[in-house]
Amino acid sequence: MLKGLLINAQEGLLFFRVYLKIVIIFFIVNFCNNTSIRCDIYFPLFIIFKSGSLFANMTLGTFLRGRTYTVKKIVAVLTVTGGIIMFTMASYDSRPISTSELQFFDIPPFCIGIVLLTLALLLSAYLGICQEDMYRTYGKHAKQSMFMVHTLSIPIYLILGDEISDAIRAANNTESLTVFDYDLCIPTAWANIIAICVLQYICIDNVYRLTAITTSLNVTMVTSIRKFISLLISFVAIGNPYNILHFFGAFLVFIGSIMFFAVFIETTINTKHYFTFGYGVIYENELRPQVNITLNLALM
Repeated sequence: MLKGLLINAQEGLLFFRVYLKIVIIFFIVNFCNNTSIRCDIYFPLFIIFKSGSLFANMTLGTFLRGRTYTVKKIVAVLTVTGGIIMFTMASYDSRPISTSELQFFDIPPFCIGIVLLTLALLLSAYLGICQEDMYRTYGKHAKQSMFMVHTLSIPIYLILGDEISDAIRAANNTESLTVFDYDLCIPTAWANIIAICVLQYICIDNVYRLTAITTSLNVTMVTSIRKFISLLISFVAIGNPYNILHFFGAFLVFIGSIMFFAVFIETTINTKHYFTFGYGVIYENELRPQVNITLNLALM
């Protein structure tokens, strides 16, 4: 991200106030998502529930920006949303409330988790719209945006200083990582954290690049497919409990994603796009009988 400040600093650098709203929303979204995990929310449910940002993005786009969508695209989004609802209901577990779980009066932790995920869902969709507006007004500076958003968020996370300190101590107390019977003298948790950070950097870097070259709804669809792949890996590798409704719900999400992609191809088949991962000019909506789309997004 430092590269975003040193190499990609450009004329007309966006001021702090431009990013302030985005940074605050970014923090709230991450806080709600992380807290929901403590509320009886299965991680696969967490992944696929966030795919509902498609419907949220389309809804906010209609009410806040007056956008219109084709019937096919609406059906695709509703199909994905239907899969999410089915998966949510199939994942409900009425197990007794544990004193170690997050509680608020007599409200079941599962319900609190759903509320937090819903709030994060709406704010995440609104965040995409805010980023669209920012790129449209100040230029498409993806690297700069990624650096500013994550750097300016660091002071806010001091609010969670105690939890972060506890997590660091817990990570330090994990067993040392061993590879081929050789002790690397690195706590296993820290090795996992480093690997996650590297993979997340690659993913987030490409998401920000994609955000700068297309609409937030298209970006949301791509990230939803990534979450769907993560869901499948979770079922196979972790062994989360599942039933036929889980499979059918995931199937609807997959079919809806395919339908959405088909609509995207249909609407761009007569349009020439130059999608460039840099900071050059993005040419769109030139009516020509070909499509030139270059996407290097790493779906990780």
